[in-house]
Amino acid sequence: MEEVQNLFREGVMSHLDRLEALSQNLAHKQEEKRQQETDLREKRDLIVRLQKERGELRSQIQLQKETIQALSARQEGSKPQIQSTQSAVQDLRLEEMKNIMEALWFTGISGKLKDDAVCFCISTAFEGTYLDSYYIQVNNLRNPQISRHSVPAFIPLSDLAKEHLSADLKKLLHVLYEWLNGYAGRKFQADHMEKKSPAYVAGSLQKNSLYTVLSFTYNLTIGGQTASFTAKFLYEDLTDTLPTEVTITCTDSEAWTQEMISSHVSLFSGTALHRALDSLTT
Repeated sequence: MEEVQNLFREGVMSHLDRLEALSQNLAHKQEEKRQQETDLREKRDLIVRLQKERGELRSQIQLQKETIQALSARQEGSKPQIQSTQSAVQDLRLEEMKNIMEALWFTGISGKLKDDAVCFCISTAFEGTYLDSYYIQVNNLRNPQISRHSVPAFIPLSDLAKEHLSADLKKLLHVLYEWLNGYAGRKFQADHMEKKSPAYVAGSLQKNSLYTVLSFTYNLTIGGQTASFTAKFLYEDLTDTLPTEVTITCTDSEAWTQEMISSHVSLFSGTALHRALDSLTT
């Protein structure tokens, strides 16, 4: 009788083992399916984004072609039989505009000719994401002047124009692009952090209008111990999207927190803010 009970018990245990193995196998397959569905959604999103960017790039290229053709046609049609000094200067400026358009073809700057003026569009981007665009209209090509613009007030456009507008318009546009793209990149990182802030970030992000000073607090738990860190970023180079100086402090002075501070300073100094935050707990 006891032998029968043992055989029965072994049979039940063997059956339970098979059920557990089947359950684990099913859970593994379900996880694989969820991962495949996630990968598929991400790939679809990437395709949609790339198609959108391709369309925007085609539009910019077409606009650039039309502008250059208009400049060339205007230059050819503006030469009288007896060319005056004023017309010669105008032709030179038109030729310069055409050269500037060609030089800035793929730099995020496009332009459109309008009477005796050119309206430039400076498009910003960060890590493949198109951000804000800014406009600047230059009138009187013989004696160029900025008549209208949408450049933020904290960028010293007047000082930059005094330095570069008459002497080198291409240089002015390049400097403006670097300033605006740096600002847009820093703003993008800060906005992304505020919208999708990890649970371990405490409170709100402190920032100034130029996004050159950022400060926030985050809490991490390691081995059952929780510590609070305060990070402060300083961007001395206004054209850069990575901080010049990173300072992290912690109220806990234990050895493991000091090691964390060192690794976090290195991480934040070389990685976009939102990506660095995502990697802190991975």
